[in-house]
Amino acid sequence: MVARKKSSAPRKRKPRVLHVALHLPTDGEGLYTRGSAMWSAVKADTAHFPTPYPPATETEPDLKGLGTALQDAAGKDPVAIAALGVAAAKVKQDLELLGKYVQSVLRAGPIEDAPAILSNVLMYESNIGVRPPKPELAAKQPKGTLSGTVLLVALAVAGAAAYYWESSVDQVAWAAGGQSAQARFSLAGLTPGKMYYFRFHTLQRAGGLTSPSQVVGLMVT
Repeated sequence: MVARKKSSAPRKRKPRVLHVALHLPTDGEGLYTRGSAMWSAVKADTAHFPTPYPPATETEPDLKGLGTALQDAAGKDPVAIAALGVAAAKVKQDLELLGKYVQSVLRAGPIEDAPAILSNVLMYESNIGVRPPKPELAAKQPKGTLSGTVLLVALAVAGAAAYYWESSVDQVAWAAGGQSAQARFSLAGLTPGKMYYFRFHTLQRAGGLTSPSQVVGLMVT
């Protein structure tokens, strides 16, 4: 049986999908202030949002109702406070629907225009589904590692001929820990129960050392 060759073609990245976040305040007064400003900003941007949803006939009475409920609840009357909760829930629902409307409009346009438009209407791009960048250097003690041994894993540096690893207990004096050809290194002989800090340099094939990497700390066990 002939083994199938793996394709050398690079994988296509999935297109970025915009998710809109509102970050609404949890208190009634904050919700009223921010909600009113958010609604006014969307309504004013007729170039991008010609037919806001929910429409003004629903959103504006609900905002006005929340403003009135806030005034009525100032006296701490239990009935008025309960009414405030109902009014706040209506406004929150309106704003969440408004956020979905804005999201659908912006998804239909150039993705690069979205951040500026969102900023103008007091909304945000959510980080849901976005992977955080990998750290430049990570220090860990995997299961089964000998006591006093730390595994250092760095992001590969372009053009690196060698990696030089260093450790410190005070981030002032740095001790050479060794070198490797790869972007990972096991540093042994450390004192368990002590806090250590780590960094690395690389020797470039073109010549010269890079500046120190970011510093990471780890309590060694």
